[in-house]
Amino acid sequence: MRKQSLFQGAFVLTAAALITKILGFATTIIQSRILGAEGIGLQMMVTPFIGLLMTVTTLGLPVAISKAVAEAETENNKTKIKRILLISLTVTCSISLILTFTLIYFGRAFALRFLADQRAYYSLMALTPVIPILAVSGVLRGYFQGRQNMNPLAISQVIEQIVRIISLYVLVQLLLERGVEYAAAGGIAASVLGELAYLLYLGFTFKFSTDYHIPTPKITEHLTRGKIHLIELLRTGLPQTGNQFSRSLLRVIQPIVITQSLLKTGLDSPTIATQYGMLTGYVYPLLFFPGFINYSLAVALVPAVSEASSRKKMGLVHQRISQAVKVSLLIGVPSSIILFVFANQLLTIVYRAPEAANLLKLTAPFYLLQYFHSPMQSSLIGLGYATTSMINNIIPRCISLALIYPLVVYFDLGIAGVAIASSIAVVLETVMHYLALLKLIGPCFRLSDIVKIAGIGGFTALFTIFTFNTLLQYRINEKLTVIISAIICLFIYFSFILLTKTVRWTSITTHLRRK
Repeated sequence: MRKQSLFQGAFVLTAAALITKILGFATTIIQSRILGAEGIGLQMMVTPFIGLLMTVTTLGLPVAISKAVAEAETENNKTKIKRILLISLTVTCSISLILTFTLIYFGRAFALRFLADQRAYYSLMALTPVIPILAVSGVLRGYFQGRQNMNPLAISQVIEQIVRIISLYVLVQLLLERGVEYAAAGGIAASVLGELAYLLYLGFTFKFSTDYHIPTPKITEHLTRGKIHLIELLRTGLPQTGNQFSRSLLRVIQPIVITQSLLKTGLDSPTIATQYGMLTGYVYPLLFFPGFINYSLAVALVPAVSEASSRKKMGLVHQRISQAVKVSLLIGVPSSIILFVFANQLLTIVYRAPEAANLLKLTAPFYLLQYFHSPMQSSLIGLGYATTSMINNIIPRCISLALIYPLVVYFDLGIAGVAIASSIAVVLETVMHYLALLKLIGPCFRLSDIVKIAGIGGFTALFTIFTFNTLLQYRINEKLTVIISAIICLFIYFSFILLTKTVRWTSITTHLRRK
């Protein structure tokens, strides 16, 4: 199995993420047209449980496995990798079976207690088979990440979306005659079939690309000796689980705090719903849309840093973290410029909600720090400080939650206060991650590169505003003006990046060719 460099892996995952986002958008269109608002509503009552089930089932082990496998690779210790896989599969499959049977047995009671519409019970039952699928695919995903071979993950993501779209169209059409509740369950079942296709491809790839055949009599021996590996995995995995649980919990609490705070300002319920929808439904999706590139880089960074650290090559650790932050920022700066400069136009074109433009302009500069945050968080996990990463995430989120009420009510900022509180969390998370890395390994990126990129970004922003205003004087269609200005923005930005040798073209091609 050929190992990929950090940027090869990130590039492969980014390309796959772009394709799956396009296919996912197509899936959304098909669902909305066939199911309608009622069917989508029934699905949305149960789809949040997918993330929760994944958290409980995998215990954060995919990230822990990628780190442990990368370290075992440096030692050329195949026995250790076998034990890691066996103990991980044993744990996740055991948990998944317990959850599956519990959900089947108590499903009706759960639906009566927690689901607003009892017809969503069918969607809940359709979701149940995904639990053991996620258990196995999570382990295999961590394995391939640890081996620094992202091709199977990328291909399986695309296959998953294709199978999901085909299954969705067929199942929903077949079940729609029986009622919208069955059609909604068919949509959920299509997602499960997509996950199954994802797992099958990873499974076949694993079988035919490795020699990890383990004779049956030795399984018990491997499991017995694998206890110490389980402890090592849980040291990384449990903080990840805690991080995801805290995020899920805050997602439940935050809307309540926001709603009650806005009520104190004298707004009525429909207005509150509208303002909250503008922030969470319009602004945040635009802010996070370029993040799939950042996510791909962060996934590839964990095993890359872990491998270099296990070899005691701290110079290589610094180099990889610095490169990841630099590349992430190179993407983040033009993304933030486009979101800030064209906030009004983007929200009008995409959502027909120009009134949300001020919220996007307010948050876009702060969310640029997300492009520092992700690679630094992955670096901490790769270095073995997952608990530190978890704490650095939880504390700012709690502070942000505590700030919502005073900013909204006492400072009378309304929904803008919510946006500011969210931005403060991003700033604090990034600063805390940086300080943790500074303490552990010293400066993790070159300040001169950051200043240079920021300077080029500032110049590009001014030039983009000038270009947009100039084109408007010629009465060109506004949508076309935005597209032309955005293209010019990207051309100017990346031209200056290359001209100032902030990034060298030879360096890019070398990273993508490196084996």
